[in-house]
Amino acid sequence: MLHRFWFGAVHLTCAASIAAGCAPERPMAATPPTDASFARPSTTPAYTATDIGALFDGRSQANGVNDAGEVVGELSSAAGFQAFAIIAGVPTLLPGDGRASGISNSTPRYIVGFSGAPSRPVLWTVTGGTSSGPTLLAVLADETSGEALGVNDAGAAVGRAGARAAMWSVTGVRTSVPPPGGLGFVRGEGRDINNAGHAVFVFFDGTSELAAARGYVRLASGQLVELPPLPGDVTTFANNLSEVVNNVVYVAGTTQAGQSVFRGVRWTVDVTTGAILGTEVRSENAHALDVSNAGATVGFLDAARSLKTSAFLWRGSELLSLKPPKGGNNAHAWAMSPSGAFVVGDAVFGTTRHAVLWTILAP
Repeated sequence: MLHRFWFGAVHLTCAASIAAGCAPERPMAATPPTDASFARPSTTPAYTATDIGALFDGRSQANGVNDAGEVVGELSSAAGFQAFAIIAGVPTLLPGDGRASGISNSTPRYIVGFSGAPSRPVLWTVTGGTSSGPTLLAVLADETSGEALGVNDAGAAVGRAGARAAMWSVTGVRTSVPPPGGLGFVRGEGRDINNAGHAVFVFFDGTSELAAARGYVRLASGQLVELPPLPGDVTTFANNLSEVVNNVVYVAGTTQAGQSVFRGVRWTVDVTTGAILGTEVRSENAHALDVSNAGATVGFLDAARSLKTSAFLWRGSELLSLKPPKGGNNAHAWAMSPSGAFVVGDAVFGTTRHAVLWTILAP
C-alpha cells in the first residue's frame, strides 16, 4: 500500500505543475500514543539524504517508495511531463506521459498514477525491471479525467475518476465510493489502500482544494469511519494509512482551521469496530502525509507567510528534521515505506526542485 501522496498527490493532489506547492488534510481530542514502538523514548536516528532528482533532467518530485527503497514520482523537463521509477537502483521513465503516485512491495511491482491528456487513472506493472503499460483503469462515460493515488501489494488501487472516488481491483473491476449523505459533498478521491483492503478517502463540498473537506477510513467491510475536525477546525484530510497492526491502522492526515492553518495528525482506528482510539496532533503549522506500520509519520512544516517548508519524521514526542542533501532547502516529505526505512519527497536546489530520498538508519 504506498503512495503518495499525497494530499495532493498529493498526496493532496497537486495539479500538473511540480513546482506548485501542494497541501493536504484534519482530527479530534489529542490523546497519547499507546503502541510501544511509537511511544518509545526520543532518540535521534541517523539518516542519509540523496538527491535522486539529479538522475534526471528537469524538475522532479518523489511521491512513493517501497521497502526496497524503490521510488516513483514525476518529472517535468523540456521533453514534457513524465512519470519515473527507480527500480533496483536503475532510473527509468515509465511509458506514457503523466505522474506516478504509488508503488507496491510485491513482485511484480505495481505502480499507479495518471497518464495521457486528459489525465486517465493508470497502472503500470514492472517485472524484472521492465515496465508494462500504462494500463488504463476503468472510468464511466461522464468521467473525462482521473488519477490512481494508492496501490496495495495485490495491485488494488484507489483514486478518483471525474468527481467520483473510485477503487479498482488488479483485474480492472471498478467500484465507485459514494460520499456520505447530508454533508453536501460533491466530489471525492481515494488516497491509499492497504493489503487488508482498508482505505482512506477524502470528500469535498466544493470544486477547489480550499473547499471544506472531510477524511474517512473505509473499512474492508465498506463501513466509512469519519475523521472529524478538532473543535474550531473546518476540514480534515486523510492522506495514507498503515497495514493492520494489533487490530488497528494508523492514519496520517491534517486538520485545517483556516486557509493556511494546518496541523499534522495521526489517528489510530480499530478496524473491527471503527472506533477512533487515539488522535495525536502537532502544534506547529504542519501536514502529515504518510505513516509507517509502526506509527511513525512524515510530512512537512509549513511557514506559509515565508513560503519555507521543512520535512520531518515524527515519532512519539520526537520531531526530527529531515534535512535535504547539501545545497538543498525548502524540503517536503511526501511518502514513507511501510517499514519506515525510507522517506521520499523533494527539495529546492538552486532554482530547480529535485526528488530526494532519505534512508533512515534506525527506523
